[in-house]
Amino acid sequence: MEFRLLGTVCVDTLTGPLPLGPAKRRSLLAALLLHANTPVSMGRLTDCLWDDEPPLHARTVIQGHVSRLRALLVDADAEAYGVELATLGDAYMLRVPETLLDSQRFEELLMLAREQRSPADTVLMLKEALSLWQGPALTGTYASAPLQAAAHALEESRLSTVEQLARAYGELGEHHRAAAVLRAESVAHPMRESLAAGLMTALYRSGRQSEALDCFHRTRRLLADELGIDPGRELADAYARVLRGEGGAVRPAEPADAVTGGPGPSAADTEPAPGAPDVPADGPGATASGSGAPVPGAALQGGAGAP
Repeated sequence: MEFRLLGTVCVDTLTGPLPLGPAKRRSLLAALLLHANTPVSMGRLTDCLWDDEPPLHARTVIQGHVSRLRALLVDADAEAYGVELATLGDAYMLRVPETLLDSQRFEELLMLAREQRSPADTVLMLKEALSLWQGPALTGTYASAPLQAAAHALEESRLSTVEQLARAYGELGEHHRAAAVLRAESVAHPMRESLAAGLMTALYRSGRQSEALDCFHRTRRLLADELGIDPGRELADAYARVLRGEGGAVRPAEPADAVTGGPGPSAADTEPAPGAPDVPADGPGATASGSGAPVPGAALQGGAGAP
């Protein structure tokens, strides 16, 4: 048995996913899993299932969904896995071992990755963590404010993990791989400055300076047009380093694969990050993560790819 939040909210069993039914019941399960092994009050559940004024019979509706969800779990022999949906006064608690919850396993793998001394081992941990993602977090739930906030926090953690994976590839000298995983995300999040800065660095160090500069100017124009701000310090500094030629291009003729030790792909490799969304080249924008601090004048003067 496995509980999933990193994609469509579901409960997988040996005979297939449980038939959770309507979005409200799936949202109830998500709210309980987000606070697994902790009592969740009737008030909090109500906020997760209704945005505006809840109906007069909201408590009865929630009790009905709890009853149906409990029956599904009992029929799936959840107790054998240590899973129980308990009633605690005016609250409910879903007891579930952390090993059965994908979001908990994701966090555990991130902790293990931080403890690794070898970049190659870090890559293994991070790729395994990202492989747990099967789409946008909390898919199939009601778009209430609490659940949307939780989904956003989970997505931020995923993007941060992709950036960590790119840095680990960079430590191995696999800059073409770093560029590949960052490019996939930068298409989906074109105004996330940390992604753009990392992609610029990876492109430059894999011998693709003009692409790195184009990435900066494309992001700068988007920030100006959509948000009316200049690039923040991280992106501006990455641009300045490319212009100054710091670090130099690192482009081994036959790079070693970070995981197997065998020959790696060429610099044109376009390996996507595990769990990355499949989006078109003109995918939707995302909230900018930069500080919005003005770019130093010297960093914005000249350079290939300038508009």
